Amino acid sequence: MSKCIKYSFFAFFFLIPLLAFSQSKKELEAKRKKLIRDIEVTGKLLKKTTKTKESTYDRYVALQSQIERRARLIETIEQEISNAEQGIERNSTVIASLTGDIKKMQDEYGRTIRSAFRRKTLSNPLLYILSAESLNQAFRRWLFLRKYDKFRRKQADAIAFTRDMLARKVSALEETRREKENLLISLRSQKTLLTVEMANKNDLLKTLSQDESRLKSDLQRKQSAHEALNRAIEKVIQEEVRKQVEEARRARPAAPSKPNTSTAGTNNNAAQQQASAPEIVEDNLSMAFRQKRGQLPWPVEDGFVSKSFGRQKHPTLKNIEITNNGIDIRTEESADVRSIFDGKVAGVQFIPGHDYTVIIQHGNYYTVYSNLGETNIAKGDQVKARQFIGRVSNNAITGSSELHFELWNQKERMNPALWIRK
Repeated sequence: MSKCIKYSFFAFFFLIPLLAFSQSKKELEAKRKKLIRDIEVTGKLLKKTTKTKESTYDRYVALQSQIERRARLIETIEQEISNAEQGIERNSTVIASLTGDIKKMQDEYGRTIRSAFRRKTLSNPLLYILSAESLNQAFRRWLFLRKYDKFRRKQADAIAFTRDMLARKVSALEETRREKENLLISLRSQKTLLTVEMANKNDLLKTLSQDESRLKSDLQRKQSAHEALNRAIEKVIQEEVRKQVEEARRARPAAPSKPNTSTAGTNNNAAQQQASAPEIVEDNLSMAFRQKRGQLPWPVEDGFVSKSFGRQKHPTLKNIEITNNGIDIRTEESADVRSIFDGKVAGVQFIPGHDYTVIIQHGNYYTVYSNLGETNIAKGDQVKARQFIGRVSNNAITGSSELHFELWNQKERMNPALWIRK
């Protein structure tokens, strides 16, 4: 009996690493499916971008994003294949172990049966009990037969359980092998597509290098429009912050005044009043917004980040750096734009080069949605999370649609990518 228990426990604990493998497999599979979906979205947006001289840069940016995602997908598939190989190795080891366990348990079961028949304890159990020399011996023989019968049933159950486990492991091994074959086919396909995309990217880069003067002129025009956008955003946010400071000052009880006996005393009091200027307290809305960091929804349904936050090298122009106060999201034509959180509309403006810009206040935080072709809200409106606020404008020349999105904490610019999650 102890040997049967030993075999069962050995097989059970041998499967613990497989449970962790299964969890990792699910995570990798979910990651692969998401990357495939993102690649499909990017590919669809790439096809919609017109093949004109003016759209070469937009096509290059989209293709660069496609290549990065394709490379991550290949890396994920390779990791899945590695896990599958480890799973095959583990399953093979478990199968060999279970096969050995079944052989040992069957041999032990056979020896037990043969020994019992030699002692004639199974041929006629009643006669075995009645042939006892005393009542006490008969009772002990009855207890022995009960325990023996229970032990034999456990042996049979252990053999059946191990056989069932073996059948499931053999089936899992075959399934893992099939999955590995499919992943290898997908890997070869993705590597072929990546090679084609890299060649297309190099061709676009050559075209762009031959048109550098036009790109620089276009960059200057965009920077001028972006500076105008920055000034408009800063003006609205600074005005809202000023109002909050005034409200905080009015809400604060006035300090008792003391007579000044000298100019030095007057200066000291002025310095003390300036030092004790009221700070903006974090309200419930600000706290709720902050607690959602990394979990806030995207302002659009689909798309990819075409320009990241902060100072960065220009994708094609050498020795030129650009600064982005937010992120730019390439998305579907006329895509719906939605507020990422509850708030109040602090401003709506039309800025040449960026069309409509909507600024929504969430307590001490502000979100900015620019490049809207249309909007249905006005300053002072209350909005809810995921509420429709407008549609992304479309570039008639290039065929691309791009939302510029910013996030501020009072007067400080934040990286939106750290706050939103697709």
